Amino acid sequence: MRRAQCEVRKERTPHPAPRTPHVFTYRRVVQRLARAGVESALLDAACFLEAASGVPRWRYIVEPERVMASGASDLLEAMLSRREAREPIAYILGVKEFWSLSLSVSRGVTVHSSEFTDPASRSAPQSVNSKLETRNSKLVIVDLGTGCGAIALALAREIPHARLYALDSSADAVRIARRNAEALGLAGRVHCVRGDLFEPLRPIQGGGGFDLIVSNPPYIPSGQLAALPPEVLAYEPRRALDGGADGLRVHRRIIEDAPAHLRAHGWLALEIGEGQAPSVMRLIDETEAFGPAEVKQDLSGRDRVVLAQRRPGPHG
Repeated sequence: MRRAQCEVRKERTPHPAPRTPHVFTYRRVVQRLARAGVESALLDAACFLEAASGVPRWRYIVEPERVMASGASDLLEAMLSRREAREPIAYILGVKEFWSLSLSVSRGVTVHSSEFTDPASRSAPQSVNSKLETRNSKLVIVDLGTGCGAIALALAREIPHARLYALDSSADAVRIARRNAEALGLAGRVHCVRGDLFEPLRPIQGGGGFDLIVSNPPYIPSGQLAALPPEVLAYEPRRALDGGADGLRVHRRIIEDAPAHLRAHGWLALEIGEGQAPSVMRLIDETEAFGPAEVKQDLSGRDRVVLAQRRPGPHG
C-alpha cells in the first residue's frame, strides 16, 4: 500500500520591510528640535551632529544640507529623542563648557545656573579675580555648592598659586567635581569635599582663614519653580534650584556664617537672581562685619554678583 504523501504547507513568515535609513542634515535636525520647542535648536543641532559623526560642527553649519554618514544615525536618533523630551543637552553629551574648560556633568548635578556658556556664568570668576591680590602665593578660596566644580576650577586656572576647597552636600557632585579637577590637572590644588555649606571647613582650617568665599546658591523662590523650563524643572535636582520663599534661604545662612571663616579684608562673593541685590546687600550690612557691598553686572546688564569685603576685628 502506497503511503500517501502529505505536503505540509509552511506558513511564510513575512520579512520585515527594510528600514528606511534616517537622512540627517543640519537643517533637518534644527527643524526637528525647533518643533519640539527647543530654544537653542541651532546650537544643539550642531553639537549633536559633531558628537555623533566626529565631523566638526562648523562643517554642518556652513553646509546645512550636508548629509551625516548613516553609520552614526542610531546614535544621533537616540540623542535627538532625549532632547525632544527636553532633557538638557549637557546631560545627553555628558559635558559642558565653562570659562573655556570642558567639564564632565551628569544627572543629579545641576547645569542650569547661568547655562555655563552664557556670559552671565563668567561673572563670579571675573568679579572676584579683579578683587584679589593674585600674586599672593598663599591665597585660600572656598566654593560653596560647587556642583561640577565650575567656579572653583575656573578660579584655579585663573589664579595659579591659590589653594581651593570645592564643597557640596551631594556625593554625586563631589565625585564629578573631583573627576573634573583630575582631568584638568588641578587636583593638587582643588580639594573636593562633601558637606553642608561651612560644616566641612571646621576640620580643614580650624574654622577660618580664607581669603575668598564664593557661591552660586539656589536663588529661585519656591513659588516660581513651576514656571521653570522643562529642561530645569523635570531634570535638575531641586536642592540646587529651590531658594525658599524669597529665594534667599541659603544666602542668609552663608552671610551669617561667612565672617567667622574669612580673614580680615577677605571677600565674600554671591551670585544672585533678578531683583535680589538690594535684599542681599541689606543682609550683608546687618552683620556689621563687612564694608559696603557692591553689585557686579553680567555682560547683558543684569545684577549678577554681590561682593563684600570683611572688616578687621571680631565684630567688624
